[in-house]
Amino acid sequence: MANKPIATTKSGQLEGTWQSKESIAVFKGVPFAKPPIGNLRWRPPQPVESWTGIKKATKFGAYAIQQGSFIHAFLDGLVDGQGWGWLRTFFVKTLLKIAPTPKESEDCLYLNVRTPSMEETAKLPVMVWIHGGDHQDGSGNDIYYDSNTISEKGIVFVSINYRLGLMGYFTHPELSQESENKVSGNYGTLDQIAALEWVRDNITAFGGDPNNVTIFGESAGGESVAHLLSSPLSKGLFHKAILQSPANSGQMQHLFEPFLDYPKGEDRGTAFAAAAGITGNNQLEKLRQLSATQLQKIIQQQDTLAGFYPIIDGYVLPKSPFLAFEEGEQHKVPVLLGSNANEGTLIHAMFPTPMMEFRFQPIASDKLPAIFYEQFSEEAEALIKLYPGLEKRAAKAEIDFLGDDMFGAKARFYAEKITEANQPSYYYLFNRTPPSPRQSAGAFHAAELPFVHGKSVPILPLDEADQKLSAVMVNYWTQFAKTGNPNGNGNAEWTAFDPNNPQWMILGTKKVGMESVEREDKYTLMIARMKRNIQKMSALNSMNTIS
Repeated sequence: MANKPIATTKSGQLEGTWQSKESIAVFKGVPFAKPPIGNLRWRPPQPVESWTGIKKATKFGAYAIQQGSFIHAFLDGLVDGQGWGWLRTFFVKTLLKIAPTPKESEDCLYLNVRTPSMEETAKLPVMVWIHGGDHQDGSGNDIYYDSNTISEKGIVFVSINYRLGLMGYFTHPELSQESENKVSGNYGTLDQIAALEWVRDNITAFGGDPNNVTIFGESAGGESVAHLLSSPLSKGLFHKAILQSPANSGQMQHLFEPFLDYPKGEDRGTAFAAAAGITGNNQLEKLRQLSATQLQKIIQQQDTLAGFYPIIDGYVLPKSPFLAFEEGEQHKVPVLLGSNANEGTLIHAMFPTPMMEFRFQPIASDKLPAIFYEQFSEEAEALIKLYPGLEKRAAKAEIDFLGDDMFGAKARFYAEKITEANQPSYYYLFNRTPPSPRQSAGAFHAAELPFVHGKSVPILPLDEADQKLSAVMVNYWTQFAKTGNPNGNGNAEWTAFDPNNPQWMILGTKKVGMESVEREDKYTLMIARMKRNIQKMSALNSMNTIS
C-alpha cells in the first residue's frame, strides 16, 4: 500500500506505518493523557489536548522514569541460568551492559496500537497489555511487546505506559489534603484507567470493538489487572481479563494505616521528603520544584524506602484485591490466569527473606526468622516438610517457597474466588525450561512473555519446539479474547477451573494438557495464612480507617 495508515481519534488525526507485509497498521507513541509534568506531577491524568493537522505516530514515546534497582540483577540471573558456556554468557552480559538505554521522561503517557483492519466497522476484539516490572520499571515499548503476532490473529493490540515508582505511586499527607478525594498515590493505576477510557472512546478508529476489550498483564502488570478487577473506577472499561503471574507488592499496603511490615503510606512520603532535606510546611511545593533526576537519585540512595507501590487508599482501591475477591466484589468477567513453575529462581537474590512482605526485617542467614512461625503458625511445620531444608534456609527450598508463596498461591486463590463468583476461570502452569541440560533458571519469572507475544529475540531465541508452544499459547490467549473461552482452535481442551477437582492447563514443550494441581497441599497452607491477613484487612475496613 502506498498510503500511510491514518486514524482519526477524538483528539486529532494520527499517521502510522504498515508492517507484516502491509497487513498490520502500527501506531506508536499515541498520547492518551496530558504530560504529567510541572504542576501535574502527582496528580490524576488529565485529558489529552487536541491537535490540528496529522500527528506522526511512528516512534515509541519515552519510558516512564525507571527505578532500575533490580533489573540488572534480574538480567544477570537470567543469563547465568540458561546453562550456556562461559563465552556466550560473557558475551550476552556484555551486550546487555552496553546496550543503549531507552529515553526516560515524566512525559510518558503514550500507548501503541497494532491493528489488522482500519475499517471502523470491523469491530475486532481488543487486547490491552499492561507491562510488568515491580511497578518500578518496564514499558509497553519493551522488545517482547514489539510484535505483530497477536494482531495477526485478528486482534487490535494495545500496549500502554503508565507512571512508575516514585512518580506513579508517591504518597504524602499534603498530596492527600490537596486531592478532592483526600487520597494520594495510585497515579499509575489512574493512568491505566485513563488508557482504557481512551480505548473506549477511540478504538473504533483502529477497527476495534470498545465492547470487547481484554486486559492482560504479567507480574506487576498481572497485579494491575487484579487492581482493575477490584477498582470501581474501571467498571465497564473491559470485558475479560488475563493475569500472568500476578504479584502482590501492592495488595496489602495501606495509605492511612501500617500493615504487616509495611508502614503507613503517608509516613513513607514524609520519610522520603526528610531524606530530600525537606521538612516542615509546604513540603509538596518544594518536592515539585526538584527535577525528576534529583528525586530519583534520592530514592535510589535510600535503601529503606525501596520504592513506592500501589496502595489501598479507599478510593482508587477501596480494598485490597485479596479482600475484594474474598468478598466476591470483583468485576464479573471471564478470567484466564496462572503462574510459572519456577517463579523464584531469578528473584530470590533480591529478597532477604522468603516472605516478601517482610523484606525490611533483619533476617539471620542460617535459619528462618521468628516472623515465619508467627505468620504461618500451625502451617509452619507442615510447610517445612513440604520444602525440605527451608528451616535452615537452604537455597533450593527457599527459592521454591518464595515462588509458590509470592505467585503460585496467589493465582490459585484468585482462580478459586473467581469460580465461586460464577465467573469462568481458566487456570494454567507454564513449565517450559531452557533447553540446555545445564540450565538452572527453570520456568523462571516472566519466562512466558516471548511465548504469549510470539516474539523471538536474538539473545534468547525460540527454537522449533518453543515456536510450537508459542503458537498454541497465542491461540489460547486470542481465542479467549474473542469469546471468553480459550478453546476452539484445535488445541487441547482447556476445562474451566473447579475447586472441588483442581486442575490446571500445563503449558510446556513436553506437554500441553490438563493435569491435577500437584502443588495443592502447598497452596492450601499458604492460602490459609493469606486468609488470616485478609481478615485483618477486613477489620481495618470495618473501623473506617481506610474508607
